[in-house]
Amino acid sequence: MRTTKRPSTAQVLLVDDDDAIHELVGIALADEGIALVSATTIPDAERALAAHDVFLALVDLRLRGTDGMELVRKLAGRPDLGIMIVSGKADPLDRVIGIELGADDYVTKPFDLRELVARVKRRIARMREVRAGLSTRAGSAPVKIGRWTVDPERHAVLSPEGVPADLSESEFRTIACLARNRGRVMTRDELHAVVVGPGTRDPLDRRIDVYVSSLRRKLDLAGKDGIRTVHRVGYILD
Repeated sequence: MRTTKRPSTAQVLLVDDDDAIHELVGIALADEGIALVSATTIPDAERALAAHDVFLALVDLRLRGTDGMELVRKLAGRPDLGIMIVSGKADPLDRVIGIELGADDYVTKPFDLRELVARVKRRIARMREVRAGLSTRAGSAPVKIGRWTVDPERHAVLSPEGVPADLSESEFRTIACLARNRGRVMTRDELHAVVVGPGTRDPLDRRIDVYVSSLRRKLDLAGKDGIRTVHRVGYILD
């Protein structure tokens, strides 16, 4: 495990067993004032996360002797940490599975280094907002949805027993946005701006649909008082 020496404003964890990738990404991020913490295995990554204040984890799916999805699954419950999969697996199914498990973004190898850095910077900016509570404090009152309560102050969706639902950060932002705008149709572009970040949404980007599908399954919000699809527009929480 190693860290770039240049002082930085944020730290990013890269979990990959290719030393060349660490070298290239580390140099590119250092130029932006971002420190790279490197790990090659899941135990190594867990030690790094315990030792460093990491804003974003970049996870390769092909690690020595294990599947990177296991790490994505473990990290998905941390609202203070962004997750980006960086993998040579280009199958759309891998992308969907990764996002459903809790990844915020998915980049395929070989990647354009400038694009990766841009995505990293945008995700760090989003995580700063999350950590400051800016993304949900606009509507801080808890909202009851079925048997669940969306509590922006606690940054959690709670069961009647007070147990937090197992949601990724992106899933929480999706349900929190729908809850704040209950009774109003939210377009995919509007949800994308809140959940993913500012910028034009690629019409082929289906992340919002994946998050909604996952929320319906995890919170049983497919029926009455659930998340309703408005054909060719977006979603509404009735």
